[in-house]
Amino acid sequence: MLYVIVTVACAGAVFTGTALHAGWPDWRWYHEPLHSAIEALGGLSAIAMAVVLLYRQGECAEDKYWALASGFLGMGVLEEFHAISRPGDGFVFFRNLASLTGGVGFLLVWRADLTSGTNGRKLPLIIALGAFFAGLWFLSFPRHIPVMVRNGEFTPTAVAPQSLACIFFMAGAVRFLFDYHRIGRAEDALFASVGCLFALAELEFMYSMPWDSRWWFWHTLRLTAFLLALGYIGRIYFQVTSDLRASFAQVVTAKDTLTRSEDRLRLALNDRTRISQDLHDSTIQSLFAIGLNLERCQRLISMTHHEVAMQLEAAVTSLKTVIRDLRGHILGLETPVPTRRTFEVTLASLVEDLTISGRLNLTVEVDADAAHLVTDQQSTHLLPIIREAVTNSLRHAAAHGSTLSLQVHNGHVRLTVQDDGVGFDTATMRRGGHGLNNIARRAGALGGRLEIVSNPGRGTRIVLDLPSVPAHATI
Repeated sequence: MLYVIVTVACAGAVFTGTALHAGWPDWRWYHEPLHSAIEALGGLSAIAMAVVLLYRQGECAEDKYWALASGFLGMGVLEEFHAISRPGDGFVFFRNLASLTGGVGFLLVWRADLTSGTNGRKLPLIIALGAFFAGLWFLSFPRHIPVMVRNGEFTPTAVAPQSLACIFFMAGAVRFLFDYHRIGRAEDALFASVGCLFALAELEFMYSMPWDSRWWFWHTLRLTAFLLALGYIGRIYFQVTSDLRASFAQVVTAKDTLTRSEDRLRLALNDRTRISQDLHDSTIQSLFAIGLNLERCQRLISMTHHEVAMQLEAAVTSLKTVIRDLRGHILGLETPVPTRRTFEVTLASLVEDLTISGRLNLTVEVDADAAHLVTDQQSTHLLPIIREAVTNSLRHAAAHGSTLSLQVHNGHVRLTVQDDGVGFDTATMRRGGHGLNNIARRAGALGGRLEIVSNPGRGTRIVLDLPSVPAHATI
C-alpha cells in the first residue's frame, strides 16, 4: 500500500508542476519575506530532526540514522544562510549546497558502516561545523560564488548540483522503502516519503525559474517534507514526555515504598535496640542478682535454715518479676513508669537485691529532696543506670566497697556511683560491652551530662547530672 501511495504522490507532483507551468507560463510572484520564512522554518525543522535522530540513535541498532542526522544537520545550517541571503547568485548557491548536503546524508544510508565507530560518530559535528564555516565564508566573500542565474534563468552550474541531490534523495528513499518492506518500521516509511518529496522538489527546481509557479511549487514540496518531519518530532516529543511522566510516577512510587521500608526498618532496629537494652539492664542484671542470692543460700545451708528459706523466697519472687518483665519485652510492652512515691521504694528494693549476697559493701546516700526532684520519666532510665553501675562493680570490677549517692548539686540532681575495684582504661569504653554503652544512651535520652572516670587499679566513678527540665527522648 505504501508503494502505491508513494508512486501516486510522485506522479501527482510531477503532473501538478507541469500543469502549473502550462497554465501560467509567465506568472511571477516576487515575495522575499515569505520565501525567507519558508526557508528559515525548513532549516530549523531539519536541525530539530537531526537532534531527534541523534537522540533516538541510542534506541536503534542501525547506523543509517546517524548518517541521515548528519545530512539533516548540514542542510539545516545551510538553509538558514539561504534564508538570510539576498536574491542573486549567493541566494541560489546556498540552496544548492543545502540540497546537496541533505542528499549526501540520504545516500549514506546505503553505507551506514561508514558512520560506525568512534570516527563515524564525529560525522554530524564535522558536517555541522563545515556547513557553518562555509556559509560564513561565502556570505563574507560573495565574489567566490559562481554565476548561478543568468537572464532570469538558472545556469547549468545551478542545475547540476540539484540533479545530483535529486538522485541522492531518491536513492535514500528507495533504501528506506526496502527497509520498510523488510522490517515494517514506521520511521522508514516516513523517511521514504520525505526523501521522495525532496527528490521531486529538486526535479522541479531544474525546470523552474526564479519566482515562477514551478519555483513556488517545489518550495511547497519541501515545506511539506519539513512538516512531515515536524510531525515526527512532535510525536517523539509527546512520547518522550509520556515516558518521563511514567518514569517520574515510578520514581515517586519507588521513593514512597523505600520510605515505608526505611520506616519499618527503623522501627525494627529501634525495637531491637530497646529489647537488647531492656534485657541487659533489667533481666540479665536481675538474674545476676538472683544468682548471687542462690550462692549465698549455698553458703548458709549449713548454718540456718530460716535464713535460707527467706533467701529462696526472695529469689522466687525475683524470678517471677524477671519472667513478667521478659514477657513484656517479648510482647513489646513498655516497663511501667514508677511514680515519685514509688521511686524511693523501688530504689531501696533494688539496693537490697544487689547487696543481699553480702559480696559488696554498698553505702547508700540518698537525699530526700533529690529523690523528690526525680520525675517519673527520669526514673525509668535512672533505676537501670544504678542497677548497671552497681552490678558492674560486682561482676567486672571485683570491688569490695561502693558508694551510691543521689544529691542536689547546683540546682540539679546528681547521681554518683563510685567503687574501689580494679578500674579500666576509659579509652577502651567504646569497644566494651553493652553495659557502659547503655548507660551512655540512657543518659543521652535524659538529656543529662555523663562523666565516667576510671584508671586501672584505681576504681571507677560514674557521675550523672540530670537536667532540671527533662528532655523528651526515646531509646
